[in-house]
Amino acid sequence: MTATAGRSCGIPHPSGGLDVTAATAARLDHAEAINRRIHAFLHLDRDGALAAAGRLERQPADARGSLFGLPVAVKDNIAVRGLPSTSGSAVLRNYRAPYDATVVERLRRAGAVILGTTNLDEFAMGSATTTGFRGPTRNPVAPDRIVGGSSGGPAAAVAAGAVPAALGTDTGGSVRLPAAHTGIFGIRPTYGRVSRFGITAYASSFDQVGCLASDLHELAQVLSVVSGADPRDATSIDREVPDFTAAAARPALPRAVVACSDEDIGILDAPSRTAFFRALRRFEEAGTTIRRFRLPEAVTTISAYYVLACAEASSNLARFDGMRYGSRVAGDGTLAAAFRESRTAGFGDEVRLRILLGTTVLSQGYRDAIYAAATAARKAIRDRLSGALEPGELLLLPIARTSPRRLSDPIEAGEDYEGDRFTVLAALAGFPALAVPAGERNGLPFGVELMALPWQETTLLSAAAAFSALPGATAQRSTSPSRGAAGAP
Repeated sequence: MTATAGRSCGIPHPSGGLDVTAATAARLDHAEAINRRIHAFLHLDRDGALAAAGRLERQPADARGSLFGLPVAVKDNIAVRGLPSTSGSAVLRNYRAPYDATVVERLRRAGAVILGTTNLDEFAMGSATTTGFRGPTRNPVAPDRIVGGSSGGPAAAVAAGAVPAALGTDTGGSVRLPAAHTGIFGIRPTYGRVSRFGITAYASSFDQVGCLASDLHELAQVLSVVSGADPRDATSIDREVPDFTAAAARPALPRAVVACSDEDIGILDAPSRTAFFRALRRFEEAGTTIRRFRLPEAVTTISAYYVLACAEASSNLARFDGMRYGSRVAGDGTLAAAFRESRTAGFGDEVRLRILLGTTVLSQGYRDAIYAAATAARKAIRDRLSGALEPGELLLLPIARTSPRRLSDPIEAGEDYEGDRFTVLAALAGFPALAVPAGERNGLPFGVELMALPWQETTLLSAAAAFSALPGATAQRSTSPSRGAAGAP
């Protein structure tokens, strides 16, 4: 039996084949209807998707890849050849990608159909998917609320049933937070597991392509396809890719769960604390050994992350100046004015703030005092987390402090940064981490994070499968069929 038997995106064709084109058209119609409500996609590529579906239909059965006909959405900071690639920023409003990112190439080779590109916070800087120049994405579970970010578009597309799986990027939690807010799975692999070639960089030592899906099996399939070394990306690691799909199909509780301490979760609101302890009890009642662990200090963790990430952003975004890349504003005609006005008009407030912060910490007189201290703190955090875990053990953390806020709710300056307390740990350490649906709080989805030592994604996937099957588990969200029938409700 092939990997795709019975699960391909197609309806029976009179000729005996699969009508992938009809299935893809139905998916596109469904995605367009969803998009009018929640604004998950920035660009739906109807012509390109239907052309790809037609090519797949003509493939012989023995040539089909593991993702044959799977509709996939891609975050708008990942290059898809011929499509707008704006990173949610007005400075790139006219840019179209001239090539595919490595992860997109691998999806295509495996038979996936790219339906389009999705919304995000501008240059992936944010945790609500509200700062992009094309407007916010709404949470499909509660459209008056944020979806989380910065990969809110991919998460919303999956949670709403537009696609079974999507690619996002995770810098400090950008895949895991929207996954938790929408009740789906979202993984940040070990840094270096997946190629970053073709990704518009925010913070190069943190950015990692991640996968989102409503079904753990499909998450594992997509992760298997996009993983692996890439000679075009010096940060990718030449390491054997395990069978992630087999791991997801082999439920196994971890040897031990190391849960953050009561002091650490003091920042959660009461419903979130209750939901977290409920998830912890499910492991305990299943016989898993539980240990408690005090996380590195919040002020150190958050400060180190934002100093380093903003410093890298300042360097990475320097090229978007209206002359080398990006839309140009003439100003008063001088070169200095064109540079200043192009960046002022092209970047939103959040991006300008982070560039200024990054430039400051890299400037003379601050670099040794601030940037070097943040680098040392990063190493200390990585060492502390490594010392807390043995192979086969997992760290259990909350993801979000509260339920997703309403889009109309005002927020205090820095409030979203403080909310990154738990998710930035995996980013600082380079560890793999998986967001797992864990019930509800206040009638809205609640997710927990499982974190492992580097290269132990198989342990994460097996543990998530086992956790999801434990008594008391909320039924897995199933908003749409994955690939069967016509591929859309």
